[in-house]
Amino acid sequence: MNSSKGTILIVDDERGIRESLRMILKDKYEVTTFESPEEVLKDPPKKIDVIFSDIKMLKMNGIDFLREIKSLKPEVEVIMVTAYPSFSTTLEALRCGAFDYIVKPFNKDNILQVVERALKKRIKLIENKRMMRDLTLSLQENYQATVDTLISAIDAKDAFTAQHSRRVSYLFGKVIREINFDESRINLLTHIAGLHDIGKIGISEYILRKSSSLTTEEYEQIKQHPLIGYEILKPMKFLKEGLDIVLYHHEKFNGKGYPAGLKEEKIPYEVRVFSIVDVYDALVTERSYREKVSPQEAFQELKHCAGEDFDPHLIPVVIPILSKIDK
Repeated sequence: MNSSKGTILIVDDERGIRESLRMILKDKYEVTTFESPEEVLKDPPKKIDVIFSDIKMLKMNGIDFLREIKSLKPEVEVIMVTAYPSFSTTLEALRCGAFDYIVKPFNKDNILQVVERALKKRIKLIENKRMMRDLTLSLQENYQATVDTLISAIDAKDAFTAQHSRRVSYLFGKVIREINFDESRINLLTHIAGLHDIGKIGISEYILRKSSSLTTEEYEQIKQHPLIGYEILKPMKFLKEGLDIVLYHHEKFNGKGYPAGLKEEKIPYEVRVFSIVDVYDALVTERSYREKVSPQEAFQELKHCAGEDFDPHLIPVVIPILSKIDK
């Protein structure tokens, strides 16, 4: 067996479909076929790169299988197969982590193209994980020196991000001191605030500096930076109590933020405070895609978004403090 080939699983209760896909793929990839999702889940192969799964099968349907296999092997790319595509089913599959879907009857070129795209994405994810693992090891060996290096690396990719992090750290420290946070907590949270965008080191420089609107795919990549940052910093146990800021700083009070869709008081208190400071600094600073606004205009925007993006009870607390600091 040539281990350098991509490994593909085909899961379909129709033998004809399984064999058609196998014949198309067998010359370029290692291909294994299964009649049902249950067979795969009972004893998943150790190496899987891509799975083709029918949506409608006799017992477990393809969407349920997608959820199960993604929970076991989140790095595997899954391509759904259907004869009767519908918008709702397609949307649900994509939300559950499907890479793409193909419609029966299919042709050889389409199948090979979608596999190549899926494998390229998987290689990129593996490279990102390797980078994060290397960064984590470096952090464990020499935390402060590595953080300084990471900040410099971000600065080189996107000067705004690094400068923004420094300013937000300063403003946030002032705000939480005024709110009477415990002094030891202030020190930790102020330090974490300066690292909240550290995950952007794993995002393409092109996307970070893009002046026009992001595509859906580019926006999905941007949305990964809180998770990337959290994974980088998680091994540092003394930062544990402050990492909610890194992970949840893009959550919104109405539950429409990311990565977890937390709502209202489920968003930690310090994160609700931080998000106001974070957005304030972004508004009063010029970006590649828009001009800066005045502090007063920024305050009006924050008030306008109270109850949606921000905790409406914290807006009248934080704005007066920011207005004093930034004079």
